[in-house]
Amino acid sequence: MADIALMWDSRLLFEKFFIEHGFDHQLIHPANMGSPFLPPFKMILIPTGFANPKYSNMLPSLMKNKRRIESFITKGGTLLVFGALTDSHFYEWLPVDLEYSLTYGPAELHEKCQSNASLLASGPLQECDGFFCTTGGECILVNEKEEAVLVTHQFGEGMIVATTIHEFPNPEFIRWALDNSTSTAI
Repeated sequence: MADIALMWDSRLLFEKFFIEHGFDHQLIHPANMGSPFLPPFKMILIPTGFANPKYSNMLPSLMKNKRRIESFITKGGTLLVFGALTDSHFYEWLPVDLEYSLTYGPAELHEKCQSNASLLASGPLQECDGFFCTTGGECILVNEKEEAVLVTHQFGEGMIVATTIHEFPNPEFIRWALDNSTSTAI
């Protein structure tokens, strides 16, 4: 049984990353959320560009499945979501306030708040595709301008981790997140 639901509407490099690091995953088309045939997962991962129609057509499915996503997190699942890759995006399909602004480039990161979620960054210098101008949660990592690039939201028994880091997450972060998540239906 897979631990990670990789939400996307076509194949992508995240699958190779998961295989290389031994993570059980399943590529899920967002239109299939809520299917009784899907197994439970510990984590949903939504890659960079989910809101940009040049890269994906999944935003309408995320909007339609807002309650399913909320239920998944409330019951102990972890949602890892990356940047929207649009000029701006309000994550209205999430049960928390989160607003994104696009600015691409290298960023020198530092901890704003101590959390194991900071394991996501594999070093202090990371490519980022933007920042969060509204976070509503706990700001974990910021760039040199003190703009949030990694935030967490405890919600029910689960967690939302949102980042604008434009690189694969550190495998140690994935292990930590899976160890602290509960398998639940989407």
